Amino acid sequence: MPELHRNHNQITYKSNDPEIGQYTVKKLSFFRRISIDTFDALAPSPYMLALMEYDVTDARRKIREKKRNGNPVSFQSFIIKAIASAVDEFKELNSIISGNKLFIFEDIDINIPLELNTDGEKFPRQIIIRKADKKSAEDIFREIEAARNKFIKYQTTGDEDKWANKMMKILFLFPKFLRKVIIHRIVNKPLIVKKKSGTIHFTSVAGFSQSSGYVIPCMIGVRSIDFTLGSIQKKTASINNEILLRDILSITVMFNHKIVDGVPAARFSNHLKQIIENADFI
Repeated sequence: MPELHRNHNQITYKSNDPEIGQYTVKKLSFFRRISIDTFDALAPSPYMLALMEYDVTDARRKIREKKRNGNPVSFQSFIIKAIASAVDEFKELNSIISGNKLFIFEDIDINIPLELNTDGEKFPRQIIIRKADKKSAEDIFREIEAARNKFIKYQTTGDEDKWANKMMKILFLFPKFLRKVIIHRIVNKPLIVKKKSGTIHFTSVAGFSQSSGYVIPCMIGVRSIDFTLGSIQKKTASINNEILLRDILSITVMFNHKIVDGVPAARFSNHLKQIIENADFI
């Protein structure tokens, strides 16, 4: 990989592979490495959960107006765009950890599982929204719909989905203990994870659950952050000194505590709340 810049404990590279793009490899500090060792010793999954509630009344109204005017957009594509915009302001969250190094990527690639009919049953098939921060909510919506239509025609959502299915078939040939070894090696190669699975994972149960509450995601341990959307419920809120009935979204944000500390996590969550509730880009 061509080296663009070197500065003390970090080096910036530019990959010739457009699905990897520009990234920075940063050697973790002594303090951070001791923290990781402590987390490894105390708990197998050192994650922080932020159980957030965001007022999406204005966002949903704007989306309905867009649809009436013939502009293709969905609530899901709006949230994906909001997440990408927020992460763009906190680039260190767009990262993958490997040993004592943190790979911070320039391109924000969001992995989305789509529930599709596979061999007679519903099964999640992945697509990756590449450079999601550079795309509009309408662009993201069209990309998701194109993946659905491609699956109907070709039984695959794209190259990453093909690779994942091929890997599953190959892994099935090995005994369980060898499968675990192979998977462990793959997920500890940040460039492969980025290329084949993206930098951020996003899933939603909003369309499948009418109950109020939160969903705890199963996060891949090498990424910095993971998002799971819950349901939207009518709740009262104080708006300009008035008590009004509003649409409130529950969302779970999971942070990898090996990489992210509490204060930056709180700053990011507040920034995401502002983007979603303002809905300026709709």
